[in-house]
Amino acid sequence: MKHFVLVSIFFFLLSIVGSAQITLSGSYIPRVGDTLFQATDNLPSGIEISGPGPNQRWDFTTLQAPFSQSTEIRSVDESREPNAFPSADAVSNLNSITEFYYNVTNSRYELVGISGYDPLNLGLNLTVKVSPPVVERRAPLRYGDQNQSNGSVAITFPSEDLPTVILDQLPIRPDSFRLKTIFNQQNIVDAWGTLTIPGGIYDVLREKRTETTEIRLEAKLSILPWQDITGLLPNLGNLPQDTITNYYYFSNEVKEPIAILTTDNFTHQITRAVYKANNEVTTGLEEITDNAPGVYAFPNPAIVNVRFEFANLPVGEYRLTIYNILGVKVWNRQYFINGPRTEKIDISTLRKGTYLYSLTNDKGKTITTRRLIVIRP
Repeated sequence: MKHFVLVSIFFFLLSIVGSAQITLSGSYIPRVGDTLFQATDNLPSGIEISGPGPNQRWDFTTLQAPFSQSTEIRSVDESREPNAFPSADAVSNLNSITEFYYNVTNSRYELVGISGYDPLNLGLNLTVKVSPPVVERRAPLRYGDQNQSNGSVAITFPSEDLPTVILDQLPIRPDSFRLKTIFNQQNIVDAWGTLTIPGGIYDVLREKRTETTEIRLEAKLSILPWQDITGLLPNLGNLPQDTITNYYYFSNEVKEPIAILTTDNFTHQITRAVYKANNEVTTGLEEITDNAPGVYAFPNPAIVNVRFEFANLPVGEYRLTIYNILGVKVWNRQYFINGPRTEKIDISTLRKGTYLYSLTNDKGKTITTRRLIVIRP
């Protein structure tokens, strides 16, 4: 009897330890030499965001993506602007042109600068400081922690770069203008538990991030300070102010977020899921090491439905076409692409066999041609 009681106590204590909440240490902060592998599902289904609370179980195994992308954390000495941000310790690429610069310590991973395409998609190539830096990760991080991070990016340009229709609305002609993007981030670690994704099971903390971005137009005249003139230009329209809620699932085991769920602020539905990619475990997950524009079909082979993932495409009109093996067009559709996009297509009318799908731009130039296999049970 005594032996039975001791064994029962042992397993009871073991269960407590096994379900104990975690604290994220500096080990989850990316550092120079790390490479992060992530995949994106732009049409997530079968997953839910639970309410806050401890010791939860999340199953995100329905997530799927046609490829993974790698992000290398490099030394600032290897960047295009090694002297632009003196406090930066590391740099990573958003795409083939834009670089993000970070200050890295044992307790913080914070964005201090951006070099490349402007964050407002104005077509400018520039180098801007994020002031104050936006903190992307903190350590230690515990259940119940609440944090706030604010920052801004200012893009300055001469008055002649603005259209005349806008300048004519002003009583005077300023010397220069600047677009100021203001970031505000409210974070709360509202849950912890075990998360299962394709390729792994992890003990995680969940951090809810409410991110607000506001854009203001300011003007400079002679020696006067910058003036906010956003409200003086009704014909300019309302400059965007966006609020996005993301749920980050972090673990001490790896540097990548195990998952990042983006929700719609009106419907509260999950609109996008980024998750840690494990190419050695997840079959059929192709690794994309560059940022070449293209479109990818998955699952491939496909039976009834296939998703087409448009990646790294400049904003514009594109046509997606499916040909049979003889080169005869069997399906086509036109899309306006403005950022990452996934389209789900019903291919139940296609016969079993091998097909080619091709993407062309509005000038008729072929961006890529790849193979699609259709199978039938």
